Amino acid sequence: MRSLHQHQSLFPLLAEELNQLLVDFILADAFRNYAQNELVLVFSKESEILSIQLNTSCKTGLFLFSEHPISRDTGVFPVFKDLLGVELKGVKAHENNRSFQMDFGSDQSLVFKLYGPLSNVIYYQGNECKQLFRSSIENDKFLALDSFHQELVQPEKTGFAGVYYVYEWAEPKPQCILSFEPLPYTLLLETESVFEALNEFSKRYLQSYVFEEAKHKLISQFKQKIRREQGNIKGAEHFLKSVTEAVPYDEIGHILMANLHAIAAKETSVKLFDFYRNTEIEIPLKKNLSAQDNAAYYYQKFKNRKNEIKIKEEQLEKAKLRLKEFEQQLESIEKAQFLKELRAWIKQEKQKDITPLKEKFKRFERDGFQIYVGKNARNNDELTLKFSHKDDLWLHAKGVSGSHVLIKHKFNEAFPMPVIMYAAALAAHYSSSAGAEWVPVMYTPKKYVRKPKGANPGQVSVERYESVLVQPQIN
Repeated sequence: MRSLHQHQSLFPLLAEELNQLLVDFILADAFRNYAQNELVLVFSKESEILSIQLNTSCKTGLFLFSEHPISRDTGVFPVFKDLLGVELKGVKAHENNRSFQMDFGSDQSLVFKLYGPLSNVIYYQGNECKQLFRSSIENDKFLALDSFHQELVQPEKTGFAGVYYVYEWAEPKPQCILSFEPLPYTLLLETESVFEALNEFSKRYLQSYVFEEAKHKLISQFKQKIRREQGNIKGAEHFLKSVTEAVPYDEIGHILMANLHAIAAKETSVKLFDFYRNTEIEIPLKKNLSAQDNAAYYYQKFKNRKNEIKIKEEQLEKAKLRLKEFEQQLESIEKAQFLKELRAWIKQEKQKDITPLKEKFKRFERDGFQIYVGKNARNNDELTLKFSHKDDLWLHAKGVSGSHVLIKHKFNEAFPMPVIMYAAALAAHYSSSAGAEWVPVMYTPKKYVRKPKGANPGQVSVERYESVLVQPQIN
């Protein structure tokens, strides 16, 4: 059932109550927050006070009333300055519309336009708009004051019998409604006061909205984490499967050693008999190496591959554990019915959001130069695309997956070669070639690194670079 908190039948009732209460009061204060989703109006007459809050953060207009003044906090913006200290002459609802207006002296008025997510308060002098509570709704500048009275399109179906009801129910999701009639739901409040009814409804609605928004955000975040770990698992399993199906590098080395006499110099490949499988095999060669050195190259790749397999198996096991943990947490979040059940996850995710950028990366120092290392694909993007300066030096292990590394530049100082070599060793260590004896690492000013459109997290293109050969280390 639809709530009546913004139904056109409510505003004549609210306007009548406000008119009886506030005539001859002055507008003592008026301000909004910088998000433009909360407006506060404070009316006073001698010792009497009525504060009105209009909250639009929930994509609807919610009223809250208080008999105490609401003082300005930091981060607010004064509005309707010309009306401060001006006496309220009357409050009236518009015909057949979800709006009402407060009339002040000198032909000035405030119109409350309660149109769901487009709710606003408009300050008029005569028929001309002077200021908006929500300036982002620019079309409201052109609404004429006399345009709010509308003809009845269809007969009124909702009648008021003198009592307001506020209900809630949980299925299929928590909801709160304001009604003029008894309903078969959980009754929260029964009152003859429109102010009490709107206060109770708005507080409950805000709580429910905040809960649903927080829950939806957490569900999206954890589903994203699950997809990421599923991708990590798929990638690791694909690598391990391809290694299992490929010819082992040490066997290729044995085949080459058994056929040294049959391999011509400077060949880029050779077809030889694979005596392990009784078939012919084509083996890629490095033309600048002798046949024996090519065999040694494949023996070294075999040693490297064993380390790569070990690292990938460890990564796979960790990814499976994280996936299980995230799936369990997602299940708990989906079952949550109250905000307090989500607070631990909200705090955890919020803490990640407010972490200073430079604290999100591994950090090293060499000869006065600061060196930063990415932790994963998305963290690499943050390092390269958000944290870097165009004159920083960017490094990455060549031809393999791994962390982005950044040496922060110093004004008018060249990067010393020992610093570059140290950072390159880090890039090699934090790559999938970490188990190799020697790893080629490319380096270039960050201005030559680009993120191609549609590229996956961590993927970049490099326009130009130099390279060094280093041993992976973290000393």
